[in-house]
Amino acid sequence: MQIALQVPVNERYLRIGRGVWPVYGDDLRGWSLRPDDFRSLVECSPYVYGSVDELFFALVNLWAATGAVGRA
Repeated sequence: MQIALQVPVNERYLRIGRGVWPVYGDDLRGWSLRPDDFRSLVECSPYVYGSVDELFFALVNLWAATGAVGRA
């Protein structure tokens, strides 16, 4: 029998252009767009950014690359 450890995850929102993105995490474990990237205290997903700033700029680059800049 396996017991799934539910780790509490902080939720914040980042506004990029007209979109609002929920982001999850903390400064200790990192930040991600997916809350299930934080399954346990020791297991880490490769999709976790080191800081909320790093995740913010990744989303800005994605937003700019899609051509949404002129439409915002």
